[in-house]
Amino acid sequence: MNQLEASKYRVGDYCIGGILGECPTWLVGSIFYMGDKLLTSSGFDRNSAREKVEEAISICEKHGLVLALDVVFPREELVDDILSFVGEFNVPLFLDSPDPAVRAKAYLRASEMGLKRLSIANGLYVDSPREELEALRNSGIETSVLMAFDPRDPYTSIEPEKRLQIVRRLLDTARDTGVKNVLVDTVVLDPSSIYLSGEAIRRIKSELKLPSGSAPANALGGATKERLGVEGAVGVHGGAAAFLRMMGADFVMYGPVSRAKYVAPVVSMVDSLLGYGLRRSGVRIEGKHPVKALLKELQQIFTRG
Repeated sequence: MNQLEASKYRVGDYCIGGILGECPTWLVGSIFYMGDKLLTSSGFDRNSAREKVEEAISICEKHGLVLALDVVFPREELVDDILSFVGEFNVPLFLDSPDPAVRAKAYLRASEMGLKRLSIANGLYVDSPREELEALRNSGIETSVLMAFDPRDPYTSIEPEKRLQIVRRLLDTARDTGVKNVLVDTVVLDPSSIYLSGEAIRRIKSELKLPSGSAPANALGGATKERLGVEGAVGVHGGAAAFLRMMGADFVMYGPVSRAKYVAPVVSMVDSLLGYGLRRSGVRIEGKHPVKALLKELQQIFTRG
């Protein structure tokens, strides 16, 4: 496999990009999305949410990976409470909402609440409204996701070549908002399009050198342990994440935050071997990384018999 390389950024304490395997994969868990059982009529269940996030952080740390949160603000009046909560965990925060007005408020309030260093605008679309772009510019947030997809033309824009064209156009939009670092989301529509998403990641990283990823969970919500069994769920979600990582993904949006246990061991094994290969080629692996966690443990198990 040809070595893929992209620009390397830092968000808070965490690196993303570089040579494939140099920085640990970011596993991005979603929280407070529409239908999330953590949401209540008056807000959200803070204790249960804390338990789920802390468990996911623990799982990712054990496996040498980075947990990030896709924070989906369900409505404007919850922005402050949710930001105050997620800001406690010192992890990258993808600020998200189906409503661009709510995203705009989240960008501004995250900056005002001292969370700019952890915040990622999620994201810039081909049809992002002017008000949202102005809010992003005024927030000073430096990292944004570019959505490599045009919802007005789904069948054409799902093709990798079209995605490249969309990203090139969105790069101009990002510069106009003052964004310095961009990540690309090669949107997934259905299970088969996970392949197209992976192919687009390879093209974007090869030609534009931009850290990229996608959300296979958008197509795999029904692949639950109730329908497939635990082994089946691990195979589907872990397998999709591993495929995307080998295609060059720097981040994988794996679905509800509590699903980390299904994907972390698989991705950690992939990252361990990628990191080992980089070490052999003279690349220094800095900080926490699966090659220093899981692979080290596996070597010890092997030598002890």
